[in-house]
Amino acid sequence: MGFPGNSSVNTDVQRGGSVTIPCHYGHQYRYHVKYWCKGYTWSHCTTTVRSNSTQSKGDVFITDVPDQLVFYVTMRNLQEKDAGWYWCGVGTGSPQYEISSHYITISTGTKKVRTESWRSVERGASVTIPCRYDRQFKHQVKYWCRGKAWRYCTTMVRTASPQSKGDVSITDDPGKLVFNVTMRNLQKENSGWYWCGVETPFSRTENDLTALYLLVTGEETHTTRRDGENRWTPA
Repeated sequence: MGFPGNSSVNTDVQRGGSVTIPCHYGHQYRYHVKYWCKGYTWSHCTTTVRSNSTQSKGDVFITDVPDQLVFYVTMRNLQEKDAGWYWCGVGTGSPQYEISSHYITISTGTKKVRTESWRSVERGASVTIPCRYDRQFKHQVKYWCRGKAWRYCTTMVRTASPQSKGDVSITDDPGKLVFNVTMRNLQKENSGWYWCGVETPFSRTENDLTALYLLVTGEETHTTRRDGENRWTPA
């Protein structure tokens, strides 16, 4: 590939804020060096950090978790100059294969809602995500949606209706200026980008939502019953 495409992830970060980007890779790259580089194309991007030597540079850090087949890149104190295309990549002595591309934008406005940038949860477990907001949005409808981009994320639950859908529920606590989203019985397919959002009378903007990446970990193990029937059970 080498060029940004439809699979690219667009992440908006408040100026001065932080973000953690998960980069997933296949088993064949488990022992390869992991790279984070910046540039419009993969072939001409400049390596910022790598997992085998320069694991941090300024406010950028990289952490590889081979058991989960993912490495994380954390960028702190982001400024306008940090906006642009970034790439997750792997290689042996130098970057060889791109894993994914990410476009980071820096917002100078005020976010209406705030939460953590990522959360890791074991398969089959539950998680509750707190989404905090300012007092002027105390009586606004809050929502939780899923998707790579804030413009096109699909609303799953709202504090107006429905407040629960399947294993996902939302509860607003205006007294503490926070709404909580609970997801139960999480599976691998639940991994992905989610957004805390506040509805306003105006068209949706990037400041109405804040992104969180949810990673569901834990392998499925193939076991055999005594009667010879096969089944899948959590590791």
